[in-house]
Amino acid sequence: MKKNDEYDEKGVDVQIAIDIVRGAIKNEYGKCFVISSDTDIIPAILDAKTEGKQIIYIGFENFISWAMKANCSKTILITKRMILQCAKKGK
Repeated sequence: MKKNDEYDEKGVDVQIAIDIVRGAIKNEYGKCFVISSDTDIIPAILDAKTEGKQIIYIGFENFISWAMKANCSKTILITKRMILQCAKKGK
């Protein structure tokens, strides 16, 4: 949303949580990759895990959400080295 010439994310965490739970209940996925450190979505993650789904937290090595790491099935950390390697390949 744009307000006073600035953009603000409103309701994104709610939509992510809804997508995680809805997809789990409808059996639309076996694994869900979450690229967010927003701990507001942890209840949705726990519900999805109850449905037998794997929730993989994708975080950055210099900004790890320990709560997300503790509540997700698996954690993958993106490192500076990984980003630089991808940048090299893109040239």
